Amino acid sequence: MKQETALNRWCRRAWIDFSLCITAVMTAIILYNWQDWTAELKIIAAVSALIPIHVVEEWVFPGGFHYQYNAFMGSNQLDRYPMCRLSDMFTNLIATLMYAGFTLFCVINGNVPTGLIIGTIGFCVLEVIIHTIFGIQMYQRFHGNGKHTIYGPGSITAYLGFGVFGVILCYHMIGRSITATDWIVGALVVLVGIGIICVLGPETIIKKRDNDYAFHSAGYFERFMK
Repeated sequence: MKQETALNRWCRRAWIDFSLCITAVMTAIILYNWQDWTAELKIIAAVSALIPIHVVEEWVFPGGFHYQYNAFMGSNQLDRYPMCRLSDMFTNLIATLMYAGFTLFCVINGNVPTGLIIGTIGFCVLEVIIHTIFGIQMYQRFHGNGKHTIYGPGSITAYLGFGVFGVILCYHMIGRSITATDWIVGALVVLVGIGIICVLGPETIIKKRDNDYAFHSAGYFERFMK
């Protein structure tokens, strides 16, 4: 029997526990600075705190996000390709640390750049759209097996977390002057920061049909596969 590596064990649950420690730290920092920070800065920090909670819904309770993601990508290996535990660990941990870094930058800079707000709104909107698309696809796939909603792992935190953050940031954008540079920075946050560095980069490098980082359960979708 092949011995499990330290990296494989890390990709099971340890990294999620580590990221939840980041959530606790970021939450404590937000509360400590509640009276001094602007709403925009609180949201930037809160995104870093929310991502690990979002991961818990996607991976643990109820889990199974990989199943709908890989199905959407047209894979016939829904437990490991193209998304596996290793690639998704990097995706979410990098995003968590990236927004923690954005928070530090904003504190040092003394304000939240408009471009970063635009990029974060884009990120939040994408989370809602992606989970809606996946939810509709899984509803169509399992409707005959008793699935009656478009809920999928991650939907609650996508709608009530990222969705709400996006709305709040849009409200605080009212009256702001937006330059071409702001739009460019926003696009870079979404396309390069989230799209390439967090998602496509790790997935492209790591994806392999016979990798050792398969998910061991379809999570939420198990109940519709019997």
